[in-house]
Formats: sequence, structure tokens, C-alpha cells
Amino acid sequence: MPIGTRIREGELAYEKDDLATALLKANAALQENHNSFKALLLRSRVYLRSKKYDSAFEDANKLVQIAQSSGKREDLATSYKQKAIVLYRQKRVSEAMEEISKAHTLNNKDSECLMFKSMIEKKLQTDAQISVNGPVSDKEKSLLQQASKQKPKVDWYDSKDMVNISIYVKNIPPTTLKIDFQKTSVSVDFKTNENTDFSYVLDPLYGSIIPSKSSFKVFGTKLELYLAKETEETWKALEKMETSTVSQETCPSTLDYPSSSAKKINWSKFKVDDAEEDSSQDPDVFFRKLYEGADDDTKRAMMKSYLESNGTSLSTDWKEVSQKKVDIAPPDGVDIKNW
Repeated sequence: MPIGTRIREGELAYEKDDLATALLKANAALQENHNSFKALLLRSRVYLRSKKYDSAFEDANKLVQIAQSSGKREDLATSYKQKAIVLYRQKRVSEAMEEISKAHTLNNKDSECLMFKSMIEKKLQTDAQISVNGPVSDKEKSLLQQASKQKPKVDWYDSKDMVNISIYVKNIPPTTLKIDFQKTSVSVDFKTNENTDFSYVLDPLYGSIIPSKSSFKVFGTKLELYLAKETEETWKALEKMETSTVSQETCPSTLDYPSSSAKKINWSKFKVDDAEEDSSQDPDVFFRKLYEGADDDTKRAMMKSYLESNGTSLSTDWKEVSQKKVDIAPPDGVDIKNW
């Protein structure tokens, strides 16, 4: 049997939680090629879900080595993400933050990576507040500060012929600033006063711009970008997400969530089966269940609402979420603390 077939069968078994079959198929594929990235990734995920964390971590380390040897950027990002998830499950949060930051740097378009990174940042922030658990280490403080610096506030508004973007970073060294305006993309790179690299990329933009008429201005507290629109079309977001045409489910259900998306989610099928563990402690299960059956608009709504609300709100309605920033909504009795 071809190795690709074994891997596909293993992945299908993994999605059905048939871990014994998935492991059997992964091992069979690795016997044919012990450096198969997909087979090794599958086995690491199987070990992780089976709570064999040491084995999952060993395979994740091998994934990093294979990706580094092949020089494939996307594979390297995936391997760092897998390693971070295993470390998080082992409660090695600081190390998980280091690995997920590497993954995000290599592939900042990975929505799962971005959400998991946000979860780790929140965990570090929570740990920093709980004094009963002892003082926070210097390493954790450094990672927490780094996480805060990597996520500056970004505001934007759309007018008839211009899109204005404000990136709130203080005292940007002008000599290190590089801004590239393209018809369908914008990139910003500079070094902060702490000599750390900052990168902000929008690709593809929601609409086309005229690079020659676009400009920027540096202020003491922020950087402003002025994107000259090619048409007067209203921008509903800064970036355009590729969408696929999906046929609507033929069997209506009273549990279908109202949405502007072409496809609805039947919430009667939305289950988290690892009942003995909080899903926040199992990001592998959390991500799989969160995105299962969701279309692109729903995923965008989930990502935007989760990140903007600092993890306190989750919406699937892109039509509503896209129009405004989602406010932080802490539970009763919990105060918002600025970091």
C-alpha cells in the first residue's frame, strides 16, 4: 500500500478518534519512510490525544529536525506549533510560549496558531496575577512582556477614497522603518527601541489600492498608513478571506445558528467528547471541535471575537462581528486589568 494512502487512512481514523488504527497506520508509514513529516505529525498527535506526552514530545522534536533539514517554512511552523501544544499539555507554559512564537513568526496566517498563542499569553498573564502560586520567574516575566509588545493596538477606518490604519507603537526608529505598498498588500517592518523585530502584513487586502498615492506618517505614539483605494467600494475588513461556495444543508434543524454564511452549523452535532478534561487544557481537541464543519465566515467571526475580546466572547456571526470591535466581557465579579 502506498505510504500516502496509509497516512490518509490514519488521518481519517484520527478524526474519528480511532486512535489505535491511526497509530497503526502512522507506524506502518514510518516503516516505509522514517522521515515522513506527515506520518510523524500524525503519530505525535495520536500520542498527545492518548496522553502519552513524552512520546508526543519526542516526535515533535523529530518534526522540527526534519523541517529544518528540508527548509520548508510551513512545515517548520507546523512542527513548532505541535511542540508548543505538547509543552502546554505538560504544563510547561513558558516553553510553549517560546515555541508558538516561533511558529507564528514563520506563518502568521495560521489562525489556529494565532488563537493558541493568545491562549498561552492569557495563561501567562493569569499566572502572573496569582500570588498564592509563588513569584513569577524572570523568564515568564520576559515572555509576558514580549507577548504584550508583539500585539500593539491597531485601529482603522474606511472613507470614500482612503483607508486609514493606525498602529500604536511608541517612538518607532525612522531609520529602521520599511513600508511596502503593493496593489493588494501592505507590509511594515521596523526594529523597536528594545531592538526586537516588528512585522505587520496585510495580504491580501480587502480591496485594491494605488501604491503611488498611498503614504504613511510617523508620530510619537503611533504609525499611520494612508491607503489610497482604487475604487469607492466599502471595506468591511482590512484583509480579504478566500471563501468557497458551499451548498446549504438540505435538512433544516431548529438548532441551526442564524448566520449570513452560505452554510449553517448544526449545533446538535457540536460536541466536545473529552468530558473529563476542560477543553482549555486540551487545545488539540479544542481546535478540532471548534472548526469542525465551520465555513470561512464562521471561522473569521470566531477568530475576531475571541481575540478582540481577550478570550471572553465567541461569536459565529461574521455579519455582526465584522462591523465593530468585540468588547471584553469578563464574568461577573471579575475586573478587567490592563497589561
